[in-house]
Amino acid sequence: MMRRMGMFDTIHASKPLICPGCGAEIRSLQTKEFDSVMAHIKLGSVVSGSSVMTGIVKDSLWCEACFKAGKPSDSPVYLVIWHSVLAGVEQDLAKAEARLSAVDRLDLIGWLDEAQRDALRWQQRYWHLYRDVSRWHQHLTHPPEADEPGENAARQRAFRRIFSLSDEILQSPDPLAAILAANKHDDEDAQN
Repeated sequence: MMRRMGMFDTIHASKPLICPGCGAEIRSLQTKEFDSVMAHIKLGSVVSGSSVMTGIVKDSLWCEACFKAGKPSDSPVYLVIWHSVLAGVEQDLAKAEARLSAVDRLDLIGWLDEAQRDALRWQQRYWHLYRDVSRWHQHLTHPPEADEPGENAARQRAFRRIFSLSDEILQSPDPLAAILAANKHDDEDAQN
């Protein structure tokens, strides 16, 4: 969907925007109005690099469906910024102005709550992936077959099996790909 060369940020709209040219739903848009570091921005995200701390930034809504049909449509879209936080994405300037004047502390509390929940989800996902990769590394450096025979070694193997990766991952042709697939979440697809 990139229409301009170089880096950009992607804004994920909380509700789909409608292309005025063809009626297609547009769920995200790209902008160079902020830091242009390929950040994913959603409602309540802090936008860095904006010279506008509070106000409305006009950008263009690019429609891939119109572009593919040979009728490029570039209609205006308004990014509502409130104290460096994305407070809304509107296609009508009057609605953008109304949204800017309606931001209140409850919005901030909601955005903060969502940001904290999102940070916790990412932290949990990191530790799950780290745990699985560590277990795979341990399996590679000290496979169960390398244990010496005996009663103590059998107990160690049984104990290690409780905390090891599943046989499905270990017997996969590409265990690392299997680990990544096991740790992939549906919300990653929405971000890409």
